[in-house]
Order: sequence, then structure tokens, then C-alpha cells
Amino acid sequence: MILKLLEPIPKIIVNKDDIMSIPEKLQQAIEQQLNNIGLSDILEARKELTERYRSHQKQHLMTNDQHRMAYIAARMPATYSVNHRIFEEIKSRTKSLTVNSFLDLGAGPGTAMWAAADVFPDLNQVTLIEKDVQLAEIGKRLTVSSENNVLLGAKWQLGDLEQQLNLPKSDLVVLSYSVGELSEKVIPSLIEKCWVAANQLLVVIEPGTPQGFERIRAIRRQLIDLSGNMVAPCPHAMTCPMTGNDWCHFSERIERTSLHRRIKEGTLGHEDEKYSYVVFSKMAVELPESRVLRHPMRKTGHVNLVLCKAEGIIKQETVSKKNRELYRQARKVEWGSPFPDESIEIELIQTQKKIY
Repeated sequence: MILKLLEPIPKIIVNKDDIMSIPEKLQQAIEQQLNNIGLSDILEARKELTERYRSHQKQHLMTNDQHRMAYIAARMPATYSVNHRIFEEIKSRTKSLTVNSFLDLGAGPGTAMWAAADVFPDLNQVTLIEKDVQLAEIGKRLTVSSENNVLLGAKWQLGDLEQQLNLPKSDLVVLSYSVGELSEKVIPSLIEKCWVAANQLLVVIEPGTPQGFERIRAIRRQLIDLSGNMVAPCPHAMTCPMTGNDWCHFSERIERTSLHRRIKEGTLGHEDEKYSYVVFSKMAVELPESRVLRHPMRKTGHVNLVLCKAEGIIKQETVSKKNRELYRQARKVEWGSPFPDESIEIELIQTQKKIY
């Protein structure tokens, strides 16, 4: 049997310099689902999932309950943390926007819902569409002890994203690690349907691989053509300046509990989840001057930053100690952060004009 965690699970951490962890209620619910499955079975199932993912067998990724249990144990912490980070950015950049309704397509066990419920206090309506009925049932069971009315009242729908679906209008529509499982020919029409369904915001998240980024880049182009307004991560809506073999991606550091370490067969108390993403809004949002694309190189008296700039270019900049305020910010900035920090609150601009 899988043993209980040896240490208590800390409260969710959202500071950029810290490691993020999933909510205690969710971790306990995951453990409860694993109680009747042996650790060796979970380890074997996790290895099978990894091999299928690497060999691009994503449409037949989970074929039994062991695979599904391995997925919630090994992957939910990372996907939760990435969604939470992106939702926090949305909240910080759109302070006058209220998210009441949420739609997750390819919802899996409902991971993104947990993050949305934690970030958006006015959320009261959740719809999740998932084609794997057993995975959806696991997702329902995970919410039973949550004591959260939003999670408990979520509406689950059985549906295949490659088929014709009627999508309910929702303030926030999310495709989290879903697009890469679909055939390429259906993606543009699905994105257009999602954009129509989104009252306010559309979020698309993919693995931080070259392939994941190319999917995100294509979706970015499509949403700009659909008159969408960029929210994140790009500081502009011009042609993506990323060229060659490089790709735009970011990283979230996640706590590994003792159980998580056993299942992943790792020794570190954390792991880094690489991801690419894009967020678009129906209303124009003020964008930062630039976004940090790499780990800052901190030297004595200066910091080297690789930045995607509002002018639509990628540029390496050196911030020296001579500029005290910028240098102070550069010493603290992280990969993925806007730069420089905005000193005033960011509000939605009440106009449909696109920002270029």
C-alpha cells in the first residue's frame, strides 16, 4: 500500500521566489484515491505513461485505472501550479475584471478548476468537458472533501474536443495541456469556438517544448487575426520574434512531497515544470514594457537580461548599478517576469482597440 506523507503539506505558496505546492485538501484527496493501489503498480503505470508521451501516443495515453491514478499523482501538482501561476498573472493584469464562470476543455481530473477556484474569489459556475469518463469520475471524487461549493457544484460533461461541441459562454475559457492531444486539422476550428465562447478571456497552455511552443505560436497568430487582445506572456501583438531553434517557454518550480518523490523516483524536494502559454482578452489590456525570457545573469555591478520587448524584438540588455531603481528590480526579477515592474495598478482599458 502507498504510505501516507511523512510531512505536513504547507499552505499554497504564490511568491515568485518560493516553491509552489498544491492545496492540502487536494493532496489528501489524491492520496485517498491511491490507498488501494500498490506503489509498484503506480510506478509501472507512470513509466508507461512517460514512454507513451515521449513516443507521441498521446491520443491513447491512459488506458486503465493504474494509468489514471499515476497521472493524478505524478502530474496534477505540476499542472495545478502552472495554471495557478497563469491565473495569478491574469488577475494582476486585469484588476477590474471579474471571473464568475469558467470553462475547461479537456479538463482531465479537473486540475485547472482547483487553481481557478483558489485565484478568482467571485467564481461561481464551472463547466468541465472531458472525453475519458473514468478520469472525470476521479475528478469528481477528488472534490468530495474539498468543502468548496464551487468545486462541488462543477458541471461535468462527457465530450471529445475533436467532435462538434456546444460550448457554454464563460468568462474564462481554458485549454490546459489539451491541444497537443488533438489532430492538427481540428485545432483552428476549436480555437475559434473557444474564442466565441469566451466572454472575457481565453487561456491556452502547452508543454514547454519546441512542439508545444509552435502550437502556441500558431494559436497566437490565429487569435490576433480574430481581433483578440494580448494579455500574456507577450508584451506586444506583433509577429513573434523567436527564430531558429529557440522557443519561448517558462518554468514553474513545484514542491515534491515524499509521496511525489517516490512516484517520480526522484531525490530532490522540487521539480521544474516547463510550459508555453498564451492569454487573450476580449478587451484591451495594458502590457508590460518587456518580458524576461531567460534566467537573469547576475554579475558584480550589473545584470544581463534577455528580454522580449514591446517593440516586437528580442534584445539582450545590461542593467548596471548606475541606474539604481532598474538595477534593484533587475536583481530581483526572474525568468518569466515582466520588466520593469509596473509601479501603478494595471486596469482594463475600456476600448476594443488592439494594442500593437
